[in-house]
Amino acid sequence: MRAQSRAVAVLGPTNTGKTHYAIERMLAYRTGVIGLPLRLLAREVYDKIRALRGPDCVALVTGEERIVPDRTQYWVCTVEAMPLEIGADFVAIDEIQL
Repeated sequence: MRAQSRAVAVLGPTNTGKTHYAIERMLAYRTGVIGLPLRLLAREVYDKIRALRGPDCVALVTGEERIVPDRTQYWVCTVEAMPLEIGADFVAIDEIQL
């Protein structure tokens, strides 16, 4: 973690908006990456962010797909496909217990 970084855990029952909150927080930063447990969920989140921010700044990386625009700011990935070398301002892992 960077010198001024902090870790935050968001806990709550199923279907209470934790993933939505993580997306909202990520978009408040200049760059970010979110790791999700399922390809379908990653695709859904990718489509949502793409609609909000445009196709040129959002990447989708899963075991099946790799869409990485030249000016990527936000990375939506399955957890096992999360890039380690990008140095994002925000990182979230959804369903980390899985």
